Amino acid sequence: LAEFKEVELAMAKALEFAKADGNTLVIVTADHETGGMALSGGNVKRSRVRADFTSGSHTGTMVPVFSYGPYSNLFRGIYDNTAIFDKMLSAVRSKE
Repeated sequence: LAEFKEVELAMAKALEFAKADGNTLVIVTADHETGGMALSGGNVKRSRVRADFTSGSHTGTMVPVFSYGPYSNLFRGIYDNTAIFDKMLSAVRSKE
């Protein structure tokens, strides 16, 4: 949970900078999903859930890509994660 909080703080600072700057593209993603967490039970009335990991390693699950700023439209849709580099390069070259 500490790492989630650190990422959340880093994203907040990056977005704050990007909004003030107006010329910064912020991209947040992961290189892979790990664990395959799945809900396996719980009690909705008591606001409790039980979750288990379906894998102890990388999974084939897609990971989200969030973006904000100029050229953020390049990061919409579903694509192979290796396309992110080309999309970043395209955004940089468009600014030249």
